[in-house]
Amino acid sequence: MAVALEDWLSRIEHSVKPSMARNWRNYSAYYVNPYIGNRDVRDISGEVCDALYKKLLAEGRVKAKPKTKRAVQPVHTRRLGPDGRVLLCRPYRYDSARCYRRHAENDPVIGQPIRLRKLGSKAASDKDSRKPLPPGLEPKTVVNTHRMLHRAWEEFTAWGWAKRNVVAEAHPPRVPRKSRRFWTVAQLRAFLQRARHDRFFALWVLEATTGMRRSELAGSLRDLLDLEAGTLDIGPTRVVVDGRVIESDGKTENAQHVLALDPFTVAVLTAHVEMVDREREEFGPDYHDLGLLFRGENGLSPHPTRSPARSRSSPGTRASPTSTSTTCAAATSPQGARRGSTGRHLASASATRTWPSP
Repeated sequence: MAVALEDWLSRIEHSVKPSMARNWRNYSAYYVNPYIGNRDVRDISGEVCDALYKKLLAEGRVKAKPKTKRAVQPVHTRRLGPDGRVLLCRPYRYDSARCYRRHAENDPVIGQPIRLRKLGSKAASDKDSRKPLPPGLEPKTVVNTHRMLHRAWEEFTAWGWAKRNVVAEAHPPRVPRKSRRFWTVAQLRAFLQRARHDRFFALWVLEATTGMRRSELAGSLRDLLDLEAGTLDIGPTRVVVDGRVIESDGKTENAQHVLALDPFTVAVLTAHVEMVDREREEFGPDYHDLGLLFRGENGLSPHPTRSPARSRSSPGTRASPTSTSTTCAAATSPQGARRGSTGRHLASASATRTWPSP
């Protein structure tokens, strides 16, 4: 069966999204082959699939691979801007290897490794206090595995490898409906006030006022932002598949569209773009311009599952700011939620000015 699944994946890989093909390969390698991969395709039945799903729900979780050490140790360097000014050595806030010094030409530390910053006491305690994951898979992952097998057996039947689609006789687990929690306007305002000086403040505002997905935010392009017209064209997205960042064309068929931005969001994005332009000029030839709207100080893009995900919850709640855009828009529009209305609501919700000028 493992050989049949590999042959099937190789034949249909070009017809599905790269992310789906990679996920199916992972499901096959981690959740199917270790348990029933040695069986003949004709020996598989609905009963065998049911037993597989039960096993995965009980103890199917695969431990994550340990993090590999960085291949190259960052070293102290003397960087010069286009105008000859000495720049900061390595002021990358997203990295644990940082140096905010401007090295002299004869500085003895040039070429020496940069000492990695240790986790603060709060970050270390948060890391130690994480709850251990249960040994079983989430029902949604088991359902996804079932859907992969169902698709495979449909084509096994068409190719003559199986007599019928026996996976259709199996019973995938029920996925419980999870309740969604929403931020209030006051909570969202408090969060954005705290994030006012964060590098990705414009990202948080754009997420809150439009409801964009994380992959859309990570893939937003500078050239698709029209500040004069107040629009942002949603183009390619950036997703993580098997630990690697790849470009995709969106989660749904209508994923690529144009967003109308409110004046407050436009003002915040204008300040953000000006900051990016200044950094590009200061870094000079060392700058990596990938064309993304949200990027690090050196032009490189942040990881989609790290930087944009680090502050998605405020103290005391697990709700996402994305969900607040729908709540605010629905509260201010009799026609229901429409993207782009949250910024106007936030700007005018209080008679007292609480938002500093961008």
